[in-house]
Formats: sequence, C-alpha cells, structure tokens
Amino acid sequence: MAFLAFATTACDGQKIEEIEWQLPLSVPVDPHASNLGKDLPEWASTKEGHAKVVFLKKSTARTFGVTVENKASQVINGWTVEILGLASGLRIKDKTFINDESISNPAAYLALYQGQKLEYKGWVYQDFPELFGMDNLDWKVWIEDVTMPQVSQETEEKLLP
Repeated sequence: MAFLAFATTACDGQKIEEIEWQLPLSVPVDPHASNLGKDLPEWASTKEGHAKVVFLKKSTARTFGVTVENKASQVINGWTVEILGLASGLRIKDKTFINDESISNPAAYLALYQGQKLEYKGWVYQDFPELFGMDNLDWKVWIEDVTMPQVSQETEEKLLP
C-alpha cells in the first residue's frame, strides 16, 4: 500500500514529453494549394487570355471541355468553371508566384464548383496535370490550350508610366 502511494506521488509534477515520431502525421505544406488563393498575384488576374478546362468522369471514361476567358466563368454539365488567373511561365520562388516569360509552364488558377459546392480552388499546370489539381474520386480535371496574346514591345512601352 505504501508503494502505491509512493508511485502515484512520484509521477506528479513530471512533464510528459511527446516524441516527434509519436505525434500525429500532418500534411506537408503544398505551395500550389488553394490556401494560397488569397495570394493570387495581381498580374495573374489581369492577364488577357483563355484556357480550355477538360473534365473526365472516371466511371464512364467520358470527357467534356469548355474554353473560359480569364476573369470569366462558364457552366457545363453541372460544373461552374471560373478562371481567376493565367500564367505563361508560372514558377514559385521564396513562396511567391512569379510569371517567368523565359520558361514555358502555362497554368491557370481555377475555381471549380459542382452545383453550389466549391470543389477546388488553386493553380493547375497545363504540362503537369497529374501533379496538381482537384483531388476527387469521381472526376479528373486538367487544362489545355492556355492562350495569352503576346504583348508587343510598342504596347508594353505605352503601359509603362
């Protein structure tokens, strides 16, 4: 009995330390994920152009697509597709999205709604559709034909202050 009293009082005041491998797993930060949507660069939303958004219904292997202009939306087969931004050479440096004209990495920042429910909001790369995009058991979505008119040197000079 005395041993039990000693054992219970000896444990009081000891700080329990959690060992890293005992902690629950957490998802690593994805720089392309929708939580960065609030940081959509202004240059992406002001780009002129369009992209074709293609849907694959996995159960039937049927595809359908719609071409959407930047800052516009289209409805197709119960889906609302909204393009919020475009890039011709999207890359990330120091957690900042950059449109690097020297590389070819077309991308579109999409908001996809099925009915009224937001299913995905984030960047989708034209050349890497399997890496980034909506994670859905029934649907696969990718983009094709990201097109932006070339800004001529003359036009660019007129835009400068």
